[in-house]
Amino acid sequence: MTGGWFRTLRGRLLGGLAVGVLCFLAALVYNQVQLGRIGASLEVVDRVYLPLARQSSRMVALAERERTGTGTLNAALTEARRLAETPTRLPLDSEERAALQAASRKLEDVEREIAAWRAATGTESESNARGALRDEILQLSTLVEGRIAASSQKAASAQTRARNMSGGFLGIAGILSALLLWGTGASLRPISALTEQVRRVAAGERPGPMPPASIEELQTLARAFDQMVHAVDERDRTLHALSLYLRRVLDNIGAAVVVVDGGLVRTSNPAARTLWGLEEGRPLPASLAELTHGRHDTLPVGARLQDVIVRPFGDHGTILLGEDVTERQRDRERLQRSERLALVGQMLAQVTHEVRNPLNAISLHAELLSEEVSTDEARALLSTVITEIQRLEGVTERYLDLARRRLPETSPEDPVALARGVVGLEEEALRRAGVSVEVVGGPLALVEMDGDTVRRALLNLVRNAGEAGARHVQVEVARVGDLLEFAVHDDGPGMEKAVADRVFDPFYTTRVRGTGLGLAIARQSLEDLGGSLVCETTPGAGTTFRVRVPA
Repeated sequence: MTGGWFRTLRGRLLGGLAVGVLCFLAALVYNQVQLGRIGASLEVVDRVYLPLARQSSRMVALAERERTGTGTLNAALTEARRLAETPTRLPLDSEERAALQAASRKLEDVEREIAAWRAATGTESESNARGALRDEILQLSTLVEGRIAASSQKAASAQTRARNMSGGFLGIAGILSALLLWGTGASLRPISALTEQVRRVAAGERPGPMPPASIEELQTLARAFDQMVHAVDERDRTLHALSLYLRRVLDNIGAAVVVVDGGLVRTSNPAARTLWGLEEGRPLPASLAELTHGRHDTLPVGARLQDVIVRPFGDHGTILLGEDVTERQRDRERLQRSERLALVGQMLAQVTHEVRNPLNAISLHAELLSEEVSTDEARALLSTVITEIQRLEGVTERYLDLARRRLPETSPEDPVALARGVVGLEEEALRRAGVSVEVVGGPLALVEMDGDTVRRALLNLVRNAGEAGARHVQVEVARVGDLLEFAVHDDGPGMEKAVADRVFDPFYTTRVRGTGLGLAIARQSLEDLGGSLVCETTPGAGTTFRVRVPA
């Protein structure tokens, strides 16, 4: 039990302190006892022996006088006897008490000698009595002086013992204190190591092993610290794994995710850096920083459209979620346009079906009637009727093209030869209208594509360029990545933005005799192939239509 108690830091400190205090108390008590003894001896010397010695000297002097001084001698004897009886109230040891009893007996002898001296008659008898009295008084003086010397020696011895004993106790206490300090320092040394380990943990460093400790509290503290370090390591590993997992999730999200705090980008994923060109630690662009909390759909950013959501994050932060919806918006518009065209095509197919049969009958009867008439004027009128009927049949055929939405039919084609063939069909008509046309592009390998769809689209574009007032038309053929591009450039007047925005709408046209279906059908047919038809125009600087199909 004692050994276990001393193994604790509290036990060691209190035990060492208790031993030191006991040593100091023992030295103090011993000094008090010795000082008491010295004080008692000195008090006896001061109150008894020294006055008694003075009375003895006085009695010796009085004994040398005539007997007329015996009254004074009796007074001195009475005072001496009073002094010898005074110490009965003092704390004396047996030696002092025996010495005082001897002094009292000696005073009795002196009293007898005084009486004998008084009774002596004759000179000789008186001289002998006086000598005997003087001898007794001198013996008393010798006894008193001896006690004074013995008391002084006793006091000196007691003082020496007290000093030696106090020095011994103080030395023991000093040694114990030094041992206590050394033991305490050795016992507390692991605390310094523990403090250093705690500092390393607080600084994010990995602590080393704890030094062994002999104190139970420090052993318990070291075990608890090791458990805490293991728990912190486990938590750090879990947080690190979770952080990596969340980072992987964040990096693989297609949408842009940005966390902003204090006006600076704190976290961003690759999609955000690609979409907005952000860098962590840099300010947020003004166009994004000015956005209010909420959802912002189809927000124009440059030439792209974006959906941006702004939400508060933490106390003063903001989180932004963004996504490029340009292609989605185009697909949505393309789908809406396709649905409109499909509906229009169904309606036109219905109308065309009802119109074509009467037109065929009218055309047939007009041809038969032209054979029966004999005048040139009548034949001219019927020829006009037949021509207009054929034009209406062409229009209905185009309506049917819009409604049919035929499946692509691919075959190997030479892109440059295809473009030259289209130009060859319209070259003479364009030349008569004062329009020059050329095909630009080096030789290209054969490409698997739907040549009929591309031909109809190029033919429509070349005709439109000539009818729009262009003086020169250029068809450029080139490969653009995985696509084959036919770019039809003209130097015409170009189009205003309002016109260019509607140029692919069904039934929209700026020509008097146009149907407004050519470009709409051409783009829909190309999109059905996985291609595209786009318009680039600047008022007063011409127009470029780009036909792109998968190569």
